[in-house]
Amino acid sequence: MYEYSHGGNAAFEEGKRDVIDLSANINPLGMPEGVREAIVSGIADCEYYPDSSSRMLRVKIAEYENVKPDNIFCGNGASDIIFRLPRALHAKRVMITAPSFADYERSARSFGSDVIIHWLSPSNDFTLDNNLIEAVRQAKPDLVFVCNPNNPTGRLAKADLIGALLDCCRKIGAFVMVDECFLDFSEQAGECTSKIFLETYRNLVILKAFTKLFALPGIRLGYSLCADGDLTQSLYFHGADWPVSNLAQAAGIAALVNADYFVKKTVDYVTAQRGMLEKELIRLGFRGFESKANYLFIQNPYPIDLRAELDQKGVRIRSCGNFQGLDASYYRIAVSTKENNTVLLTAITEIVNTGEIR
Repeated sequence: MYEYSHGGNAAFEEGKRDVIDLSANINPLGMPEGVREAIVSGIADCEYYPDSSSRMLRVKIAEYENVKPDNIFCGNGASDIIFRLPRALHAKRVMITAPSFADYERSARSFGSDVIIHWLSPSNDFTLDNNLIEAVRQAKPDLVFVCNPNNPTGRLAKADLIGALLDCCRKIGAFVMVDECFLDFSEQAGECTSKIFLETYRNLVILKAFTKLFALPGIRLGYSLCADGDLTQSLYFHGADWPVSNLAQAAGIAALVNADYFVKKTVDYVTAQRGMLEKELIRLGFRGFESKANYLFIQNPYPIDLRAELDQKGVRIRSCGNFQGLDASYYRIAVSTKENNTVLLTAITEIVNTGEIR
């Protein structure tokens, strides 16, 4: 039976509407200026079918990403594309890393692919390394999913590693999907993005979304970048028409106005708040993993259920016990506003300083 396993649903639980929900990693600055107005104005267009190929939106994304519009596919959130991809490639064997985003494995299994798991190790802070390339050589998958920075660990893979992976996969006829949905929160985005490989490696698919960076999870809007035109067309075929609503297209176009300024402001804010949170949580005894995303990944040394304890204090974080390769001692915490982060730290300090724990 299907069970929802992601964060961000506290508001739908009875009595939890006012919880500070740090279980989903949404930009603490909220949606960019002008997006709300664009959505309201777009209501009049809801009497018409959406443009199934999102032409105006793809032009704007192309300008923002400095790629060709024909290299872009827009979908109903990044997850829509994740589920289309194994079908579009007819992937019989799919390799994923673990721990990582659960939808990679679920999309592969929903198509009937064999799933090969490459386990990341806590001994090197779950960092992706050259062992993945050797694993690909041995397993010879049709598709490899990589999350950069990884969810939930926040660890970055450098561009030279991705380049070596792409080269290895091209030799065996495999595609690589690099999920960069959280990369633009990082100060190192420019040096770690896989876009530099887009024209050279036609077996590369880059995944991006408006969900996290532009604080639009309820709109459902994501996109892929790929130089293989046949694959892009296949993504259209292996899913329903009209994947992006009129309101989502309007929101996406509006979000990309002055996007560079908005992203820089976001990175500055998130970097400062993440550093403060990480320092304080380590001081309180938690193990930190130097995340480069808009969330922290920690390990709890105390004999308590930190999520349950924080729930009692009106704060929700993500337990990582249902991620492959992790247990219930690991947690992911979104970087929020300065005010919310202060509430979080105050609550955790109260919890760990009780007589039963320390």
